[in-house]
Amino acid sequence: MSAGGCLATTILIQMAGELGRDWSLPLMPAGSMMFESLPFGALVLDALAPAVGNGLISLHDGGREGVIVVRDGAVSESVWVAEGARSTGDEAVALIRLAAAATVSACRLSDEAMNLVGPLIRSELCYGDLRLEWVVWPRLLDDLRERGRAFIVELTTPTGRGVTIIQQGRQTATFAESHPALGGSDLVDDLAAGGIGAIRILVDPGARAASPTGPLSVAAATLGGSSVADQLRERVPHLVARPIAMQDDDPNTILSALFGPHHDAGHEHLVIDNDPPSQGAPTPVDSLLPELKLLVRNRLQLSSASVEEVVDSAASDRQSVEWLADRVRVMTVRGYLHSTFVQLADDMLALTRRGTG
Repeated sequence: MSAGGCLATTILIQMAGELGRDWSLPLMPAGSMMFESLPFGALVLDALAPAVGNGLISLHDGGREGVIVVRDGAVSESVWVAEGARSTGDEAVALIRLAAAATVSACRLSDEAMNLVGPLIRSELCYGDLRLEWVVWPRLLDDLRERGRAFIVELTTPTGRGVTIIQQGRQTATFAESHPALGGSDLVDDLAAGGIGAIRILVDPGARAASPTGPLSVAAATLGGSSVADQLRERVPHLVARPIAMQDDDPNTILSALFGPHHDAGHEHLVIDNDPPSQGAPTPVDSLLPELKLLVRNRLQLSSASVEEVVDSAASDRQSVEWLADRVRVMTVRGYLHSTFVQLADDMLALTRRGTG
């Protein structure tokens, strides 16, 4: 799910809508091109797969796009994206057949590239518009490596577009528009060096984490509830991280707050474990939702939207007020002191005591 040094306290991460919404196909690796941009009506789609063997059939129709994955001469997966909504399987095939105005391209891919196609087309949106200016690029990648899950990181800059794939703590593949064949991680590092661009992070829900360091469902909750988010919550265990005291100069504060601390946190991220356990059952966020959102609006005024999203998502994910306060306590929003969020978290906890008093 930051831009360097002392600017960390003025970071606002804008997260794009609900998980799985506003989806678009990521950049795909290139192979041996068979043909490009032929009219859909000129092709017999059913006869094309055997000729491709192993590769991709790509379709574009204005703002709509689709991919048919061909393995061993047969269609294995299909995806169609229109107006930010993704369809797969038989539904995607039916919609593709209706795209009479589409243009079609086809290419054969190497075995290595074919192994990447599945994660690229099935992964779910984690962060939709994370600005390169807000992050320290190497530390962002380090953070994702620590998660133990499969991430697709797509970087779009004025000088080009690139993708790097992180699986089980390693960058396993990288490619770019300027170098569509698989290459080294420097392909995206060079793009990031310009310091301006947008980052989209996708996560493969089918890939199991080797050693989870924090709940992916936390990121899903922060981005808002949806049917896709619900599916992810079922697949990913709810591992609730304890409060984290973050360094003021940590430019990836919010990422760590959402996903949990790194394995190698050490002295950088001190886990607070000295507070006595709270008495009684935790208070559900949804039981105090109007009051909590009013607190946020009173504290943050016109800048409350991003924190209200966290509150709404915590309610839909059936989290407790105590859990929510822990997350709010380490958030930052441009123009507000960190102490504002500490006080906001305390006010949230005070609501629970008022309700039980």
